[in-house]
Formats: sequence, C-alpha cells, structure tokens
Amino acid sequence: MNKLYLGNLSENAVPSDLETVFKDAKIPVSGPFLVKTGYAFVDCPDESWALKAIEALSGKVELHGKLIEVEHSVPKRQRNIYEHVLFITC
Repeated sequence: MNKLYLGNLSENAVPSDLETVFKDAKIPVSGPFLVKTGYAFVDCPDESWALKAIEALSGKVELHGKLIEVEHSVPKRQRNIYEHVLFITC
C-alpha cells in the first residue's frame, strides 16, 4: 500500500504545509495532497517510501502545534470489516 493517511492535522493545515513537511524529510510523493478538515491523504511512489514516511514523520513532526500521525490508508470497506471482526472477538 502506497497511500498514506495523515491524521491529527490542524484545521489550518493546507497542502503546501504538508508538501513542506515531506520535502524537509526528503520523502517524495506521487500525487497531490487531498486535505480535509483534520486529516489528509497522499500517495507515495512505492511501499518503501510509504514506510519511510511513517517512520520519519508519525508522532515526530509538529504542524500548527499538533503532532501529525502518518499511517497506511485503509479503504473504508476493509476498515468496516476489520472493525466488525474486532467487535465480535472482543
């Protein structure tokens, strides 16, 4: 999976802020940042870059006073199935 979810973003975060964060960390992206209120998505060129982004940025980089979270993006359908399985097994 090369798509990343960026969470815990300030409502003031804009794509150029995230471009700067990734550029400063020397992590390439392969598309634009899709920014919503409090979160965003971006594609990395391959799995190794996605893992490097998670390791280098998640919980370690502050943007607008908040530590950003970086993790693999999970499609909504898969996330719902996973949550259902957790509910049944817990």
